[in-house]
Parts: sequence; C-alpha cells; structure tokens
Amino acid sequence: MHLQGTFQFLLLAISLTVASEKATCDSEPKTNTCNIVTCGLPGSNGLPGRDGNQGPKGEKGDQGQRGTLGPPGKVGPVGIKGEQGSLGPRGPKGDKGDIQELISLKAQITVLQEQISTLKAFISKHIKVMKLSGIRSMEEKWFMVAASEGTFEEGKKICSHVGAPLAAPQNARENGALQELAQQFNKNIFLDISDEKAEGKFLYWNGQTVRYTNWASEEPNGGRKENCVEIYANGQWNDQLCSEKRLIVCQL
Repeated sequence: MHLQGTFQFLLLAISLTVASEKATCDSEPKTNTCNIVTCGLPGSNGLPGRDGNQGPKGEKGDQGQRGTLGPPGKVGPVGIKGEQGSLGPRGPKGDKGDIQELISLKAQITVLQEQISTLKAFISKHIKVMKLSGIRSMEEKWFMVAASEGTFEEGKKICSHVGAPLAAPQNARENGALQELAQQFNKNIFLDISDEKAEGKFLYWNGQTVRYTNWASEEPNGGRKENCVEIYANGQWNDQLCSEKRLIVCQL
C-alpha cells in the first residue's frame, strides 16, 4: 500500500507539471521554447535560436546634449565670383564726422596760429626798439637817424657810406614818419631836396622833380642863399642854409 501511494503521488506530480508546461506553451506560440524542467543537474547551453521578427519602430527620443566642437575641416576651393548685385536703397544720412585730413589740417593751423602770435610779439618788441633807436619804417622804406648833427654835405656823405641818400618824403605818410623823428630828437631834419642846380626848382637826390611838398606859410623864401630844405617838428618844410647843422636821417 505504501509503494502504491508513492507511485500515485509521482504520477500526479508529473501530470501537474505537464499541464503547467502545456498552458505556458499555449500562451506563447513560439517554436522550440517549451522545455520540460525536471529536477536534477542543469544541462549545457543549447544552440542560439533564430532571430525573432523585427518589432515596430519606437517613438523619437529626447534630443541629446550638444557635443564639443570638432576640429575645422579643410578649406574648400574658392568659388566663382558672382555677378554684382543691383544697387540697394540709399540709407539715411549719418552724422557729420571729422575727416582725418581735416583733423590734421586743423592741427597745422593751430600750430601756425601760435607761430604767428609769437612772431607778432617779436616784431612788436623790435619795432619799439627801432623807434627808440631812431628808426621808422614806411612800407618798403626805412628812415634811420645816422647822426645827431651835420651839414647837408656831411649828411650826404654819412648816408652814402651805407649806400643810401638822405631822407626825402614823397607822400604825407612818409612826411609824418620824419615828423615823428624830429619830435623825438627835438631837432629839425635835413631833407635830400635842394634847388642848388636851378633856383626855385627843387629836386630829389636822383634828379627827379619834387612832386609832394609841405611848405610852411610863405616858404620857400630864402632865394639863392637858402638852397637846402629842412623839416620842422610840426612836419612843415623850410628852405635853409646848407651850412647849418641839422639831424641827419638816411633813407633805406
């Protein structure tokens, strides 16, 4: 009875195992996948099975992070120059700017203005020195006191040493310059004007006829004795003896 019971128990266990494996095979219709697992030592791995059917395409995943910048590739060949495009619309007018050349020119003008200012101060200073020394300038002429006193002939010799004649004004401005010297030194000045060659016909040193005159009232009146001309501190003229001594002024 005991062996019979054990045998029946084994049959029942085998039946349950077969039923369980059959149910598994019925739910997974794949060939060669149902094996009966029996109790005992594990067997060796069998041969790999065939690849299954390709499954459906999955959904697109999230975009991954951007990788590091790779090394630059080789420079490609230069392409063919394209045709010039059409002129675009004119843009708005920009603010006025300083051109580089204009900036440079302004800088040069500034330097020149400073130099001119310095030169003016220099000239002004020397004009004052010249006036104190008895020199007057009138355009292209210079009147310079050469001696404190001298006769008409002595005055001509003194001036000839520097290649110049005695002073002889040919207009009111030049006459005014000599008047200033007469006032400064408080002496009358001999002019390089005389009528020694022809009485009553006053000539310059170069023989030209005197065109500008500034005779004092009732002058000239010296006749043949007073053949030379002097200028007073008031700028008026007088005929005088050539042997008298007067301030000597040369004309350069």
